[in-house]
Amino acid sequence: MKRQFIKLFMITMQFAFYFMINKYFKVHDRIMYNTFFIYLILNLIKNMYSFRTILIWEELKKQLQVHMEYLSIMLVNDIAFWGQRYIIVHLIVGITFTFFNLFILGITRKIFKNELKKNLIIIGIGNTAKELTDIIRKNLFPMYNLLGYVSVNDICGIEQISHINKTMILGTYSDLDRIIDENNIKEIIIAVPLADNQQMNNIINKVDGKVNRIKFIPEFNGMFTFNSQVENYDGLMLISAKINFIKGIGLVIKRLFDLFISITAIFLIIPIMLFVWAKTDKEERKYGLFFFQERIGKNGEKIVIYKFRSMVSNADEILEEMIRTNKNIKEEYEKNKKIKNDPRVTKIGKFLRRTSLDEFPQFINVFKGEMSFIGPRPYLPKEKSDMREYYEKIIKSKPGITGMWQTHGRSEIGFEERLVLDEYYYRNWSLWLDMIIFVKTIENVISRKGAY
Repeated sequence: MKRQFIKLFMITMQFAFYFMINKYFKVHDRIMYNTFFIYLILNLIKNMYSFRTILIWEELKKQLQVHMEYLSIMLVNDIAFWGQRYIIVHLIVGITFTFFNLFILGITRKIFKNELKKNLIIIGIGNTAKELTDIIRKNLFPMYNLLGYVSVNDICGIEQISHINKTMILGTYSDLDRIIDENNIKEIIIAVPLADNQQMNNIINKVDGKVNRIKFIPEFNGMFTFNSQVENYDGLMLISAKINFIKGIGLVIKRLFDLFISITAIFLIIPIMLFVWAKTDKEERKYGLFFFQERIGKNGEKIVIYKFRSMVSNADEILEEMIRTNKNIKEEYEKNKKIKNDPRVTKIGKFLRRTSLDEFPQFINVFKGEMSFIGPRPYLPKEKSDMREYYEKIIKSKPGITGMWQTHGRSEIGFEERLVLDEYYYRNWSLWLDMIIFVKTIENVISRKGAY
């Protein structure tokens, strides 16, 4: 009953805003009520008034879909029945309501958070459980009240190393009945991706009928997510997925975006270059402000990328000496292909790296078509052997200035993890994924998260 009241509250807020816009433009009452009814039906069909936990990206995607459908229907009706003067009204409504609804959702979930949040426990204490927790905590629309975790290491064959706060472990598999009853658990997520069928059956049978919803993370969760669907194939669970190669209209749109952003950025290179020149040590200026390096481009072709020089002129020789004389640095570089607190970085270089301004000249590569703004990391030719089986997949896309690894930890993640994330981009590419990476890139640059 409470949830129905909250849904009514959201619809009332929508109607009040809709009413104000239509009155401002002097829209006839009959047209206003008819169009709002159509808008309401679209929202109900798309289940826009649900209170499931959903990521901001998925919420925004749903909002855009509803309002694109609304605009299409309104355009046809305005031309055929109501008059073309209403096109601008419905265009304003369609655009503003996309973000107004996100505002309504945020406000509603804050006001009624105690009534809406579901008590949740995560079954599992490993790295997957930790990653899931980080996502839940960062989510702008959290509808979970995460109470803690349950270890299932007492099930034969399961041995997870704990990656979560031990004070949050509520008990073990044998305690599940008690934990669910005492805490009024509504939903569980099983974060034990390496569990076999028998082990999963043990867990599911233990909670079946005691909670409203059971979710689980499969072992291959890092491969396909954006283009996967669960299908019931006559009693068998099939997960269908396709690899979205960058082609067709998507390729055209991506290239147009690259041209727009690269041309805009190139105009900014000159003032940035003057600033870098003024802050660069006089001795280092004679070696030039730019750094040129050969990298692996699309289909394995060699390209030369441009960056503002952030290291001393003899950086390669110093690196060889450091690797030869310091075992810890050698291990760090072999693992990450980077060194934290690198002594080769100049004073202005530290600033350029923290702000990501050292990457700016790569927009020239983007303009030339050698790179894309968003794509896999441009790898060094000497790293080809280290890329192993990932190489053939990663090189099918143009390398990017930013991409999956830059928005999921940047310099804080190791070389192996970068390969996995870049392969993920190859498998799951879409214009929507590019939009998410674009927004996250802006967020990371502002917060300087993971940069060194």
